[in-house]
Amino acid sequence: MNSITLELIDYLQKLPTLTAASRRQCLEEARRRIASGEGGAASLVPYALADHDEDVVFAATSAYVGVVRDALERNAAAHDATEWVRRGLALNRGAVFAALLALGDDGINERLIPLRLALSADDVATVCRRAARRPCERSRAFLHEWHELLFGEGAALEREHVATSLGIRQAQVA
Repeated sequence: MNSITLELIDYLQKLPTLTAASRRQCLEEARRRIASGEGGAASLVPYALADHDEDVVFAATSAYVGVVRDALERNAAAHDATEWVRRGLALNRGAVFAALLALGDDGINERLIPLRLALSADDVATVCRRAARRPCERSRAFLHEWHELLFGEGAALEREHVATSLGIRQAQVA
């Protein structure tokens, strides 16, 4: 077993006994350790994969990708995070997706394109809630394109979430 697997098991065992606030505090401590050179980005993975709290997962994913300054390492971290969404490894895929979209990076957004139609309505709601909080030009363009792809009754809820985040009024069907 690798160290990430052991850390994930440990996190999952502790999760039921910790409040969301205490998990956020633990995440912040992990981020401080990384910033001071005492740990690596891998220590953020359990928060991103095994937590269900939107704030914890968003912050952990943002930090995981954002902690590396080298372009190649950042690209690898972004690839890891998109794989968490694609393979359904994260409990809160919407928060991982939202964190990646919030980076406003065209290369990362390209990776998200094939994943957006595979998200559940709840995942889309999370992405849109986060996108509405900190809109940037690139994420708004991404959401506009996404909105245009969503049609039919099967995608009505997702379309509504995206439209709301963009401030678009949906036409009512009578």
